[in-house]
Amino acid sequence: MKFQLEVPEDATETNLDSYIGSKYAVGNYKECEKSVCAGKTILCSRNSSNGIILDTENPQQRGLQQPQTENVIQGPMYSFNEHYPTNIGLVRQRMRTPRLKIWETTLGEITHTKVGMMYLEGVTDPGLIQYTRDKISSIQTDSVQESGELLRLLNPKTGLFPVAVTTERPDRASASLLNGKVVIFLDGTPFSIIAPGSYFDFWESAEDQYLTPFIAVFMRVLRFVAVMLNLFLPAFYIAITSVNIDINRLEINLGASASREGVPYPVWMESLLMLFLLDCIVEAGVRLPRSISATVTMVGGVVLGQAIIQANIVSNLLVIVSATTALTNFIVVDYQMGLVQRILKYFFLAGASLLGVLGIVFSFSIMVICLSRIKSFGISYLTPLGPDARARSNSLGLLGRSHHFSLTNWLNFGRGNRQ
Repeated sequence: MKFQLEVPEDATETNLDSYIGSKYAVGNYKECEKSVCAGKTILCSRNSSNGIILDTENPQQRGLQQPQTENVIQGPMYSFNEHYPTNIGLVRQRMRTPRLKIWETTLGEITHTKVGMMYLEGVTDPGLIQYTRDKISSIQTDSVQESGELLRLLNPKTGLFPVAVTTERPDRASASLLNGKVVIFLDGTPFSIIAPGSYFDFWESAEDQYLTPFIAVFMRVLRFVAVMLNLFLPAFYIAITSVNIDINRLEINLGASASREGVPYPVWMESLLMLFLLDCIVEAGVRLPRSISATVTMVGGVVLGQAIIQANIVSNLLVIVSATTALTNFIVVDYQMGLVQRILKYFFLAGASLLGVLGIVFSFSIMVICLSRIKSFGISYLTPLGPDARARSNSLGLLGRSHHFSLTNWLNFGRGNRQ
């Protein structure tokens, strides 16, 4: 028995009419082959070596939604999606100027993924544009699936710290273009790359530019204090309770000793155990489905913490220190930098366990030296404080005029020719 699917003529004509006025071009065999893989239509005769390429692709995409990794408090309630032309259009919608330029290419010997670099002509430094173009053009790989993978290919020797900010908010990308930076878009991912990246850019929220200057400064100071607590609080607890006991008052030593009564492990071991369990709970909350993640993390944290205290495995004071450390880690704006903070606290923990307060100072010095040696697209990572500081940071514009200086202004300022 044979079945034949009959398509009504009206439906076929309606479908064909929707492509009237589509773009077309003439291409050779290789161009036609790539076009077919991209979902386009080829018209050619039997003995022809060329073909007419019709732009009939219809990529599947989701609609504009709120950002998933960056909570919007004040600002546009839409974000980038996986469709490359849509992301470009969202930025052009916010910056309607002919000075907004884009350079495009494809990456991947197999995937041929489209990559675009946007910049603002007359604001972005030409050296930065050429440097980024050369870095993208020099990539040799089979495929590029996500912006994080592209960033790793652009900077293969980055180490622990991320060298560029990734965002899915069009307003943040537009503000970065006005600051003289470039924004890199990759087809198939909602995350764009803002380059070059400064260490201080990871503590800046997109809402800071919508607030009054003094409130914005207060919020950034609050984040900075939280970062310092996240790094130094567990290490300082170990230093003053096990190594540098003589720097405390007698009452503090007695209180710490009373809270550790019955605990069989040294301070560094119980601190390491508690921080490791907290990181496991946080990671479980991220990986579990959203419908049960909040319940599991809350029940796990409360039940596990109470059971550990009753079993005399850790002290009450350490539970407070660990909870404060976990809470301050969530104030980090960028998710990648938050992961770095979770790793760095173990580094400071090791230094405090060996040398006490001196070990904390030594560990902090190593971190600062490593940060000063990092280059983000040829720019110092500690801009505007470190050596070769040339890229503009939003932090300097809070108390000044509403517009921001470009990278060219910083170059002139460094030469002593301030305009």
